[in-house]
Amino acid sequence: MASGDGPTDGPDLGSSPTSDPGDAPPYRRSPHDPAVDSGWLRHRPPPPPRPRGVPRMTTVLLVAAFIAVLVLYLAVRPGG
Repeated sequence: MASGDGPTDGPDLGSSPTSDPGDAPPYRRSPHDPAVDSGWLRHRPPPPPRPRGVPRMTTVLLVAAFIAVLVLYLAVRPGG
């Protein structure tokens, strides 16, 4: 066998010594995960009701943006 092709002598060759990871931190029973920002988990009251038929501002903006893109496409489309 050429060197490096077969098993080598010694059980710990190439391995690092293991160390005891220690005890795990104590488990705290909590309704929230400590890794999550608790500000996002607060209960918020529902928004006040809007009168029926009044659209949200975001809906109006999205419709206006869609119409603007459609008009721009119709004005500059190739072959038109």
